[in-house]
Amino acid sequence: MQKIIFLVSFFALGFGAMAQDPTEIMDKNLVEGDTVPNIELRKEYDPKKASTLSAIFPGLGQIYNDSWWKAPIIYVSMGTAIYFVDFNNKKRKEFTVLVEDLLEQQENGQTVNANELRVYRRNADYWRKNRDLVFLTTLAIYGLNIIEASIDAHLKGFNVNDNLASFKPKLGVINNGTPYLGVGLTIPIRSR
Repeated sequence: MQKIIFLVSFFALGFGAMAQDPTEIMDKNLVEGDTVPNIELRKEYDPKKASTLSAIFPGLGQIYNDSWWKAPIIYVSMGTAIYFVDFNNKKRKEFTVLVEDLLEQQENGQTVNANELRVYRRNADYWRKNRDLVFLTTLAIYGLNIIEASIDAHLKGFNVNDNLASFKPKLGVINNGTPYLGVGLTIPIRSR
């Protein structure tokens, strides 16, 4: 019998609570003049996604990080580096052909100026070294593009408001009874 009385009273109280108007409940809890504080919603940036996008296509990670102005800089630097790789390779081929022509003339029994052959070989080596150096520069730009996208995504999440650190004067007593005056610095590490 007690179980039946308990169940009936439980359902009666449950339905009675549900019958109330939700606006009446909310109006009782609010004090007139109170305002709801504005909460600034910020976009979350994923460093792994930014670096992956930059690895797939240079500059895409910067666009993901909303740093649109960095993408043209990357495109111009990569384009310039690729242009100079091609330019140095053409010059190397030009001097390599001259060296091969002189060696062919020498094989046919014609006299060849040894200094001229040495100069052409040296120039072919010079342009090859320049091509390789510019190619390494292109790879460095590509790598820096990926690293920059990741770092930029990390830095976008940092709190940089005015309440970042607080200085407070501190008064106290050392163990031996000597009073001291100091300054305390409080820096919140994670405030999300």
